[in-house]
Amino acid sequence: MNTNYVRGASITAAASQSEIQQMLLASGATGLRWSREDGRAAISFRAGPRRFRIVLALPHTADGLPPRSTPYAASKTPQDLARQRWRQLSLLIRAKLDAVDSGITTFDQEFLGYMLDPEDGAYHLVPSTSWTRP
Repeated sequence: MNTNYVRGASITAAASQSEIQQMLLASGATGLRWSREDGRAAISFRAGPRRFRIVLALPHTADGLPPRSTPYAASKTPQDLARQRWRQLSLLIRAKLDAVDSGITTFDQEFLGYMLDPEDGAYHLVPSTSWTRP
């Protein structure tokens, strides 16, 4: 068995991006936009009256991002790391949408960290008190 396939190594970044787009559109998102700047990619969309933006830090490339220091990352090309990062984001969004679809949580609860202020389009999160295990 090829373990690279199991880990998603054969799935291209473009395939993961397409999967993300399909999942968001199927969940009712509109106005989907992609952007890329300063070593980051962003996905912006509307869900009902709310706007959201998910920012993905891409691995180091010629644009000056710091190199990864883990042995695994050091052995991979920037393209391999970007493909992995997109796949992980796709899996994260799939898990969030599955939780919403099953009624475990709401869309707003799952995507609160990505919600934008309707006035100025900025993130405005109120820090919560930290919780530690007893």
